[in-house]
Amino acid sequence: MLLLEEIFSAVDGALLQEGPSSFNALSIDSRMIREGELFVCLRGKRFDGHDFLGEALKIASGAIIDNQEKFTSLKSRSEITGRTVILVEDTLRAIHELARSLRKKRIKTVIGITGSNGKTTTKEMLWSILDEGHSVRNEGNLNNEIGLPVSIINSLTARAMDDLVEYGIFEMGASRRGDIILLSGIAQPDIGIITNIGHAHLEGMGGLEGVFRTETEVVGFVKTLFVNGDDEYLKDFRPSGIEVLRFGINRGDIRAEDIRLGPSYSEFHLTGGIRTRSGRLIDIRLPLRLNVPGMGNLYNSLAAASVALYLDTPPERIIKRLQEFTGVKMRMEIKEINGIIFVNDAYNANPDSMKNAIRELPRLKRTRAIAVLGDMLELGDYSEELHREIGRFLKASGVDI
Repeated sequence: MLLLEEIFSAVDGALLQEGPSSFNALSIDSRMIREGELFVCLRGKRFDGHDFLGEALKIASGAIIDNQEKFTSLKSRSEITGRTVILVEDTLRAIHELARSLRKKRIKTVIGITGSNGKTTTKEMLWSILDEGHSVRNEGNLNNEIGLPVSIINSLTARAMDDLVEYGIFEMGASRRGDIILLSGIAQPDIGIITNIGHAHLEGMGGLEGVFRTETEVVGFVKTLFVNGDDEYLKDFRPSGIEVLRFGINRGDIRAEDIRLGPSYSEFHLTGGIRTRSGRLIDIRLPLRLNVPGMGNLYNSLAAASVALYLDTPPERIIKRLQEFTGVKMRMEIKEINGIIFVNDAYNANPDSMKNAIRELPRLKRTRAIAVLGDMLELGDYSEELHREIGRFLKASGVDI
């Protein structure tokens, strides 16, 4: 439950109309609004939530607005009487402030996940390990300046008021410089994970150096940082003032050894030593069968396992939960239909995720491997050459069509 008093303790606003003082959730989409929810009028490049205020208030219990004139023009309508209406200076900033306030009050430890690829899968793996009914996470991949605060607010609103959450596990996505600073300011992570530095959103970041500088903005907030020890940009990354731990195959505190890649799984030994947050030194060498394919998922599991070990999670539980993990929709999702294996890796496309998917096809094929590819967007001046590079990579990969 989200209380009106909680909103006003976090947000500088005015009550334009009295109505319910508690809400079941926050909603930013008038088409999906449900009874008991609080509608937030956000502005985008092609829409203004205030244009849908009247329709939303037929169902919602209230709204947060920053256009008083729009509400005044609707006030005479009988269907919106009895609804709570809050006026703020900026609705987007208001949900940022509300999310930050609720996070500080109700989550003990936040893990913030950044990187070019693997954020959602790493988040879901870590949540499956840590959650014992006292963890929250982003819904789906809602990881931008709107999705992250809404996820924080709604994940906490769904719980009892006196329920102090042990872990918040939040991915944070970036498309331009400064994004991770903004999102970290909302989520206030204690622990950070950087999955990798790759060719994602180059248009808004200005090349790989820009990606590196953007993804590492999380350093200004965390006390402990986990990074991919095999990544060229991260392998020697040692920011001052925080603890840095690594995961990887060739180098890392926690590593994968004796790797065997199957058509829909990978087997390896989870190996290495790490000093936990409580100060215990753990050394492990345990067999793990990961029932999702590909090297990308192997790295995702190493990231999740490393953080879980650091948080004093029993190794046996880590192994069990990772073996039970069945993947995330549209990310190396494998289905067999009429004897044909389909690999659905269609959620997003950048040169690194594209190569990871292409690598898997020849290993899976029975007679022919067919790659059905779409454009890779947001690459800016690098777009043509990176598409040509994928063409050369395809030719050398063993894909038939």
